[in-house]
Amino acid sequence: MVALLCGSALPLPAVADDAPLPPAAPAAGRPAGPATTDQFIVKFKDPAAAGPALRTESYGRLARSLGVAVSDVRATATGARVLRSERPLDAGETDKALAALRADPAVEYAEPDVRMYAAATPNDPYYPQQWALHTGSGAMNIGDAWDATKGAGAVVAVIDTGITTHSDLAANVLPGYDMMSDPTYSRDANGRDPSPRDPGDWTSAGMCGTGWPATPSSWHGTQVAGIIAAVSNNGTGTTGVAPQAKILPVRALGPCGGYSSDITDGVVWAAGGSITGLPVNPTPARVINLSLGATLPCSPTFQAAVNFAVARGAAVVAAAGNEDMPASSSSPSNCQNVISVAAVARSGLLAPYSNYGPAVDIAAPGGDLAASSYDGIVVPFNTGTQTPGTEAYAVSEGTSMAAPHAAGLAALLMARLGDLATPVNVETRLKTTATKYAWACVTKTCGSGVLNAAAALDFETDAEITGSTPTIGGQAAVGNYLFAAAGTWTPSDVTHAYQWNRNGTAIPGAQAVGYQVQAADVGATLTVTVTGSRFFGNTVTLTSAPTAPVVPVPVTAPYDPVISGQAITGGVLTANPGVWQPAPVALSYQWHLDGTAIPGATAATYTATAEDKGKALSVRVTGTKDAYLPAERTSAQTAAVATGAVPAAVQFTDNLGTPNDTYTVPSATGVEYLVAGKVVAAGTYTGAGFVRVDARALAGFTLVAGNAATWSHTFSTAVFRDITDGTAFAPEINWLATAGITQGWAEADGTRTFRSAEPVNRDQMAAFLYRLAGNPDFVPPAVSPFGDIPTNHGFYREISWLAWKGISTGWKEANGTRTFRPGATVNRDQMAAFIYRHAGSPDYVPEAQSKFADISTDHGFYKEISWLAWKGISNGWAESNGTRTFRPGASILRDQMAAFMYRYAMQR
Repeated sequence: MVALLCGSALPLPAVADDAPLPPAAPAAGRPAGPATTDQFIVKFKDPAAAGPALRTESYGRLARSLGVAVSDVRATATGARVLRSERPLDAGETDKALAALRADPAVEYAEPDVRMYAAATPNDPYYPQQWALHTGSGAMNIGDAWDATKGAGAVVAVIDTGITTHSDLAANVLPGYDMMSDPTYSRDANGRDPSPRDPGDWTSAGMCGTGWPATPSSWHGTQVAGIIAAVSNNGTGTTGVAPQAKILPVRALGPCGGYSSDITDGVVWAAGGSITGLPVNPTPARVINLSLGATLPCSPTFQAAVNFAVARGAAVVAAAGNEDMPASSSSPSNCQNVISVAAVARSGLLAPYSNYGPAVDIAAPGGDLAASSYDGIVVPFNTGTQTPGTEAYAVSEGTSMAAPHAAGLAALLMARLGDLATPVNVETRLKTTATKYAWACVTKTCGSGVLNAAAALDFETDAEITGSTPTIGGQAAVGNYLFAAAGTWTPSDVTHAYQWNRNGTAIPGAQAVGYQVQAADVGATLTVTVTGSRFFGNTVTLTSAPTAPVVPVPVTAPYDPVISGQAITGGVLTANPGVWQPAPVALSYQWHLDGTAIPGATAATYTATAEDKGKALSVRVTGTKDAYLPAERTSAQTAAVATGAVPAAVQFTDNLGTPNDTYTVPSATGVEYLVAGKVVAAGTYTGAGFVRVDARALAGFTLVAGNAATWSHTFSTAVFRDITDGTAFAPEINWLATAGITQGWAEADGTRTFRSAEPVNRDQMAAFLYRLAGNPDFVPPAVSPFGDIPTNHGFYREISWLAWKGISTGWKEANGTRTFRPGATVNRDQMAAFIYRHAGSPDYVPEAQSKFADISTDHGFYKEISWLAWKGISNGWAESNGTRTFRPGASILRDQMAAFMYRYAMQR
C-alpha cells in the first residue's frame, strides 16, 4: 500500500488580500501499523514462454500453498502480471506467498502490490501568505525566476487522488486519466476511465484495516496541483510555482490509498508509454510528481517505471516521507533516478516530521504547523468532507507539499531549456543552485540545500560555448607548481574542467587547475586541456601550447644538519639532517675532523676516538633523488673533542641539634669543585646555613652530560631540647625553626626549647605571620595604629604590618581608639581568620553545610574556618558520635600553630 504525504485541509471561501488565514487541511489517511494486501506483482523470466498455461500452473501452486484462491488480474506497463487473492492476507501469509512465488524457477521477481498513501501530518490554524515563494531561510525566491519563464509549455503529471473543479486550476488542467483498476476502491463504480475527477478519499473506521480511523476527504491531488500550477494574476486564490505550466492529473489513489501497480502504470502512461486497453497520452509529461509513499525498499516494478519515465525525458520528483527517519526506507523516493525532496520549515530548518539522510536530493518548503499556523503552505482545497463541495483554500504541511515546489521549479527549467532539458541536467541544476545553510539539516542531512528558484533560472539560454586557448603559468621544473589560466569563455555560466598532459598524453589524476611537476615529467613538455561545459548543451575543449621541456631541480634541505651528542672520547655523535624535499630523498653522510674527511665515517652516527682529541668534528650530508639534482649541506663544527669527566657527588651531614654539621668535597679525575665561586680542595668542611658546591671540568676535559654538577644544602640551625622525633608535629615545628619563623627559648644550659603546649599570644602571632611572609621590607608608621601598642614594643613592626595588611584591625574601644591586646591568647577561630587574610582573603564560596558540628554557617568566621578545612589546613577533631568539631574558642597551642602554618605554607 502507498500513502499520501501531506497535511489535512478544511474549506475556506476564496481569499483576498485581507481575508482571514485559511483553515488547516484534514490529515490524509495512513495505516497505523503493518498494512495487509490482496495483490502481488509477478514478473516471469521469459514473457514469451510465460503463457496462460504456465501462469495457471504457477498460480495453482501458490493457491494450494496459501489455501486461498488466486486470480490473474492484468498485465502492468512493464510486462509483469498483477495477481489478486480472494481476501487480504496478513503479514505472515504475505511472506509465505512471496516465498512460494520466488521459489518458482519461472519467476524473475515477485513483490507485494502495496498501497501507498499521501504523507500526512496533523494541521492547524490559518495562514494567509505563500511565504514559500518569497525570500527567506526556508523560501525558494521565485519572484526573480518568473522574469525568465513561468512554465509555459511544460506538462507536470500529478499522480495522486485526482483533481476537483477549482477556478484557480481549471485553466491549467489537462484531461488526464483514472488509473485505479479496482472498482472496490475507486469509488466511481468502474475501473480505469478517462476521468481523473477526485470523488473523495474519505474513510469510515476500520474500512482500510484494523485500527483504521474515520477520515474526511483530503483533496490531496488538488492541493499538490495548486502548488505546482495554480493560475496567477486571475484576482483569486494562490499562484503556483509554474503558473503557466499544465497539470496532467493521473488518479491512482483512493480511500485506502492505491496499488503500486496502478501508480507505476500511471507513471509510464504519463511519460507517454503504452498501456494495454488505454489510449496513448497525447500530452506526455516532462515532470512527474509523486507526493506519496510507503515504508519499504524500492521495488523492481517501481524502479522499472521510473527508469522508463526518465528515459522518455521526464524528471520524476518524489516526497521523501513524513516519518522522521532516513529517506532510504521510504519508497518511491528511495528509487534510483528519482529526485527525493525533504521538507523544511519557514525557518529553513528541516521540518520535524520530514525524512532525511543521504537518499534525499534536495529540500523544499513543506511547512511546520506545529510551530505556527503561519508556517503552513496555502493550497487550493474543497469544502466537502466526503464528496466534492465548493472550492476553497487551506493551509497544509508535509513532504507532499515540498515535492510539488520542486516539481514546479523543475517545470520552469524544462520550459526554459526546451529540447535541451533532460532529467539529469534538471536535477543537477536544482542541486548546484540550492542555498546551503550551515545551521540547517546538521544532524539529519537533507540533500544539497533549499531550492533557490532565482539561482536555478539564472543562466544564459544561448547553447553555444566559446572560449580562448588556455595558458600555463609557472616554470616547468620538477617540484614546481604550474597553473592553468582558462582564458575568456562565454556565456558567463560556463564551468571548467582541467586535464594535464605529458607529451600530449593525459596524466592520470591530474585534473585540478594546478599541477605539481613530477620526476616522470623530466624532458617532457606539458599541456593543459580545458573543457568548458554547462548544465545543459554542448561542451568545448581547448588545449594550451606546450611548456618548455621539464628540467630537474636540486633536492632541498630544511636547514644545515645539526649534531647532537657530546664531543668527548667515546661519545656518540648523531647527525640530524631534517626532512629533505621532495620526500623521500636518499641521504648519505661524511664526517670530518677539522675539515678533513674521516675515512670510513659515513654513517649517521660517529663515535669520537682518542685520536680526535683537541680537534672539532662536522658532518656533510648529501641528498639524491631520481630526476633531481643532488645537493649538499654541512653542519657547524662541534667543540674540540675532550676527555669525558664524571663528577663525584658531594656529601652533606646535618645533625639536628648539634654543631657537628659537615660537608665533604670528593676527588674526581678531570674535575675541580668550587664553593662560593672559589676552588676548594677535596676534604671535609664545617657546614652552616646554605652551602652550594659546583663542579667544572679541568683543561682538556668535558663534563659528561647527564651527570649532576651542582649540589646544595641548607643546614638546620634549630635546636629544640623538648622536640624529639616522637613529638607530635615534630616535622612542622622543625620546619618553623629552619624557616626562621621561631627559634624558641634559650635555656640556662645552652639549649633551646619550643614549649609545644603553651598558647600563642597575639603579639607572637603577629611576629610569626610577618616572618612567614618573608620579613617584608616594611617601614612601620610613626604613630601606632593601636592605643595599647607603643612604637617601642618588641613586635611593633610586625603588629603594625599586620594592621597595614588588613590581617588584624584589633578592637574598637568606647573612647574611639583601637587596641590590639598583645598579651591575649589567640583562639582557633581567630587563627583561621589570620591565615585566611594572610592568604589575601581568596574569593571562596563556603559550603552550604558546615563540616564541623560546633560551627554554624552564621558563625562570624564561618567562611575562614570552612576555607581552612577545604584547604586541608585543619580538619578538627573526630568525636565519638561520628561528627567532627573545630573547637573555635580554644586557645591555639604552639605546636598546633606550627602545623597550621606548615600546611598553609606548603600550599602557597
